[in-house]
Amino acid sequence: MTTRTATLQDAETFGVGSGEFDHIQKILGRSPNLLELELFSILWSEHASYKHSLKHLQELPRSGQHVVVEAGTEVSGAVDIGDGELCVFKVESHNHPCAVQPRLGAATGLRVVGRDVFAMGAKPLAFLDALRFGDARRDTARWLFEEVIEGLADFEKGFGLPLAGGDTFFAEGFNSSPVVNNMVVGVASREELLHAVARGEGNLIAVVGAATGSEGIDGDAFAADVISNHGTKGAEADGLRNMEVEKGLMKLLQKLNKQQLLVGVQPVGAQGLVGAMADMAARGQSGLEVSTEEVPLRDAGLSSRDILVAETWGRLLLCFAPSQLEKVKSLTQKAGLEFGVLGRVTDSGLLCIRDGEEELARLPVAYLGLGGKAPVYEPDFQIDPKRGVAVKVEDFPEPDHYPAAVRRMMSSPNLASKKWLGSRFTKSLKSDNPSSRYPSDAAIIPVGTEGKALVATMDGNPGYMNGDVQKGAEIAVAEAVRNIICAGGQPLAVSDCLNFGNPRDPEAYGHFVASVRGIAAACKHFNLPVISGNVSFYNQRSVEGQLIPVTPSPLIGMVGLLKHADRHTTLAFRQKGDMIFLVGRSRDDVNGSEYLRLIHNVEHSVAPCYNPEEEKELHQVISGLIDQNLVRSVHDVSNGGLYFSLLESALPLGFGFDITSDAEIRKDAFLFGEAQSRVIVSVAPEKQDLFVDFMVEQEFPFSILGHVTKGELRIDDESYGFMDEEKKRFEDSLKIWLEGKIEG
Repeated sequence: MTTRTATLQDAETFGVGSGEFDHIQKILGRSPNLLELELFSILWSEHASYKHSLKHLQELPRSGQHVVVEAGTEVSGAVDIGDGELCVFKVESHNHPCAVQPRLGAATGLRVVGRDVFAMGAKPLAFLDALRFGDARRDTARWLFEEVIEGLADFEKGFGLPLAGGDTFFAEGFNSSPVVNNMVVGVASREELLHAVARGEGNLIAVVGAATGSEGIDGDAFAADVISNHGTKGAEADGLRNMEVEKGLMKLLQKLNKQQLLVGVQPVGAQGLVGAMADMAARGQSGLEVSTEEVPLRDAGLSSRDILVAETWGRLLLCFAPSQLEKVKSLTQKAGLEFGVLGRVTDSGLLCIRDGEEELARLPVAYLGLGGKAPVYEPDFQIDPKRGVAVKVEDFPEPDHYPAAVRRMMSSPNLASKKWLGSRFTKSLKSDNPSSRYPSDAAIIPVGTEGKALVATMDGNPGYMNGDVQKGAEIAVAEAVRNIICAGGQPLAVSDCLNFGNPRDPEAYGHFVASVRGIAAACKHFNLPVISGNVSFYNQRSVEGQLIPVTPSPLIGMVGLLKHADRHTTLAFRQKGDMIFLVGRSRDDVNGSEYLRLIHNVEHSVAPCYNPEEEKELHQVISGLIDQNLVRSVHDVSNGGLYFSLLESALPLGFGFDITSDAEIRKDAFLFGEAQSRVIVSVAPEKQDLFVDFMVEQEFPFSILGHVTKGELRIDDESYGFMDEEKKRFEDSLKIWLEGKIEG
């Protein structure tokens, strides 16, 4: 059946258009058989080939001073962090599965990206997440949030990888279609870096890990292009929750790598064995001759075709010399993992698949692996830079009672403290971790024992995407850089995750194009390469029977380097009586703010004020203040505005603040506006003159706000409460919301 000649009708069944079918015939010089056509359809899918996004992704900068592995060359990117070490990190999405089986989808998504990191010889150190859910007033949002958090906790407990940070937003634009993005950060020895390559004529290819089952053989078990009619048919829930296979694979790779037994390693992902084989061979500019006869099976009765396309998790492909066969097999079996030789490497440039004496497929690797020479499309698109309204603060009434406005805003899960979430994880934010003792704008991930650490963050405010999408994407990059700078680190590179609607929808595709342009512009401005990433299309929600795209969601994962713990800068106020300064310029701007949405019910305004040159200068100023040890705490002004940044600085050690608002700025814009390029610092009284001298020399705007108090929160001589009460209210708000006791 699989070897009969395919027809145009068959092509339509597999989602291959007539133009692509003609192209396949020209490539082969003949008509494909049914199996060959299906393999083309799988490996030319959006998820595998990026055919609707590749053209615009070329705009992103990829090279840089620290880059060792560029985007697209391996399964993850890598940057040099000195001392013979590399940081390997990557962001991935798992949105569609989380809409159907959120707990399982969340754990599986983390499993996938974690595997991509350790498959390069890196030790995963931590993960971060960026989560987007629907209207917080809906029970569906609560349920999805609860289930996704449970899924992430399942992975963290099973795999032992701690949660380091991330962010969570709720907005109507994600109703019933959540965005769940995860970043895993790891470290590898430069000398022990593994490559996803099959090369060396005569070398063997073997599959190790879990036995192959029937997941996905009737359709994508966790559809990447669309939510298929097959849903999650075939996905074994118990197997997906079991992390022992993944842990066993990581330990096995470490042993094989130490003994230098491997030529290459390739994770098996959504394109099954055939996709993994094609990618390995494409990197090695080689061919493969394979058979499925020795593949260990969990389910009986699977055909060669089923085995090739099955999406069973927990599998890797290994390439090694024939002389190492017994060693590799023995170590695999001792690890309690399955092992089966698929075939050997050739110099033919062809992927030849056999079943005994029968040849099932003969395909050119160059047209299959790594997206090969799949058609590249540029759908029609429209970019509307004025999707949201540009509001003026004077158009809205000022709050009658500001403390009441704060209480209303604090009830929103978008502004509530996420500290309670730490109790849902067993390994997150350990008490001896710098991020716990001295919280910062970015997560601190120690590397070794000499004080060196990685600094990581994930950013992308969906509230800014309802206006100018390109500007919102630029701000996402800028805020990530700012967070790392404020923590005392130096940014190294970006991994992005681009979450949008149907690429055939001109509006949704316009969101994608505008976002890529924004990220590219910002990364070039800050001299940062994009070393890995992911595109997730077809994120849609139903409104009155019509599918519309989710809120555009370009999410930025960024890693920086903290060369020594002495440079780590906390966001927490450290001493009563310290002076509080604002570095940057206050503005009469409430665009894009949570205040505008919560208090004035304006959902679609433009992004807040942002100037790239001003932002870059701010980074230089803050780095200088930290270098010269002039500040005790550093915290950027972002979601919720100045008030919530002050609250977050006061809360960790139980201090308060007494500040005076700027008479030239309306008070609500001063306290709750989210204009960019602003940072709060606290300064010891004995260093105040040195601080002022430094700032005057920099010719950068700054102003004194007030001072750190013992525990009361005061603004313009009005009390906003005491920290012991506000701390409980702020930290319990998310839990109370989840229990449905208050509206989001």
